[in-house]
Amino acid sequence: MANKFSQYLQGLRAAPQANPKIVKRLKKQPLFSHSPDRVLAKIAHKVQIRELDKGDVLVRQGQASDSLFMIYTGWVKIVAQGAQGEEVVLNQYGPGQIIGETSLFDRKPHSHTIIALRPTEAMEIKYEVVREALQEHPVLAVSFLQEMSNRVRFANAYIEESIEWCRRMAAGDYGFVQEQVEQTQPTIVDATHSDQARASAFLSVFFKMAKDIQKREEDLKRQVQQLIIEIDEVKRQREVQALTESNFFEDLQATAQKLRAERQAKLRKRRGQDEATEE
Repeated sequence: MANKFSQYLQGLRAAPQANPKIVKRLKKQPLFSHSPDRVLAKIAHKVQIRELDKGDVLVRQGQASDSLFMIYTGWVKIVAQGAQGEEVVLNQYGPGQIIGETSLFDRKPHSHTIIALRPTEAMEIKYEVVREALQEHPVLAVSFLQEMSNRVRFANAYIEESIEWCRRMAAGDYGFVQEQVEQTQPTIVDATHSDQARASAFLSVFFKMAKDIQKREEDLKRQVQQLIIEIDEVKRQREVQALTESNFFEDLQATAQKLRAERQAKLRKRRGQDEATEE
């Protein structure tokens, strides 16, 4: 009994003096909700609070990654840059969600840029602190796996929706895309929506280009039609020229002239006969 009490006292002396407010915040996060207080205290001791205004960048694409972030208040968007420099929204994260957990395992730079959609508070936790927590409390890994599984399911939904939208556009069904764009305009996408609905909301920003593509396609069709008309006219003129310059056409002209001359001669002869009869 004395040994257990001694170990308890040693644990208290070894435990860092964490900010109780930070510990309380961590307890409210799904990721750490089942972690022991001693683990939370060690994490909270090294947590940094990042305060962002709307439009502030939390991390940039390609930036070295050494921390994960937990959104406490506010919302951020995860964006990538398209081929033409346009912003493509891939996802949004709100209170209780974590960012950067993938780099905890592969240690690669951030693959996307993260921008605040509104005033936001995020808790930054260094990877070394998280790894220590995982060693001390392995059950925490299950929460990370669950979070990553949710990301994979959403990524699959995003890809499936992208393929469907592209298929519709390839078939010329721009009405479907425009309808989807008009229906999904809110800045913040409710996290309670299905993965497919949320994916469509993010895709709508990117697929606003559909209207421009449709216009260019219609312009191209008009240009092709005009070109066909011009080609047909040139072809017709060439055929007429070839016909008029042929021996057949010359013989036809000569025959027509001969027939007209004979007809005129007959008319003159008939008039002469009529005049003679009258006399």
